[in-house]
Amino acid sequence: MASEIPDSPRQGSRDFQLVVDAFLSGEGLPFAALLDAEKIERVFAKHSGLYGRNGIYTTAVMVWSFLAQVLRDGKEASCQAAVARVVGFCEQQGTETPTHDTGDYCRARAKLSEGALHELSCEAAEELELAADAGWLWKGKHAKLIDGFTFTMPDTPANQAEYPQQRSQLPGVGLPIARAVAVLSLATGCVMNAAYGPYRGKETGESALLRSMLASLKADDIAVMDRYYCSFMMIALLLTQGTHTCARKHQFRHSDFRRGRRLGKYDHLIVWTRPQRPAWMDEETYAKIPETLELREIRYTVVERGRRTRSIDIITIFSIAA
Repeated sequence: MASEIPDSPRQGSRDFQLVVDAFLSGEGLPFAALLDAEKIERVFAKHSGLYGRNGIYTTAVMVWSFLAQVLRDGKEASCQAAVARVVGFCEQQGTETPTHDTGDYCRARAKLSEGALHELSCEAAEELELAADAGWLWKGKHAKLIDGFTFTMPDTPANQAEYPQQRSQLPGVGLPIARAVAVLSLATGCVMNAAYGPYRGKETGESALLRSMLASLKADDIAVMDRYYCSFMMIALLLTQGTHTCARKHQFRHSDFRRGRRLGKYDHLIVWTRPQRPAWMDEETYAKIPETLELREIRYTVVERGRRTRSIDIITIFSIAA
């Protein structure tokens, strides 16, 4: 029986591309069958981003065509190809078709509200999460994977002003760079929320970006995070809203499994003490943070054929120590 797990990330990427190609192979605008026009208009109206209700390039048509455009590459990703798909869609619907001039399309695309697109994406992901089959959940709970990354963009004066390049690069040599953090559903694979900002500067780190999205993590969810987010304050903030934590222990924290209450080999309970109030936290919030957290620390040995054996220490919430 063939394995359901890809042999490599490259194979997984190829498999995903096959699904995308099949989805986009139909004529017209494939997203028109997935995203309801009324929902698009409702969300964009909240952001004062509704336009062209009686024209060809309505808000809904532009959302459908834009999403299909960004999933393509090569000539199929061009504005000319996007206009051709809109023409085909209008012909299917029996409505007035646009000219093949890309100017009107590009001007209409530029009017798409970034905030509305973000809210529409989060709302669609939440609907899929609520409809997820129970078999997709982990022990009946919704696990949310959290990770950060960086990306570069065209080297324009506007981008450089808002997203400066790295200091180690000479002016005119590097590209504007931004930092982003995403919250993904383990059940559906959807991006539940994402935040981004400059690569450097005050409150631009991954932890700060995650704090801006804590509302995306619900009570009884499990936040699965890497060690960058494994701090007393982040765990405590998640705990105050009822969100469970499973994080790789930060490399600056020492592990001593001889201490604490032993639960098994490389498995014990430890107590972390609340640090001083950080500059980004107000006094009212700090007062609600417990003085200590009782945590469970577990060490796993990861063995992969052909790779070096690794030991990983995991921190999870156990209870609050009074």
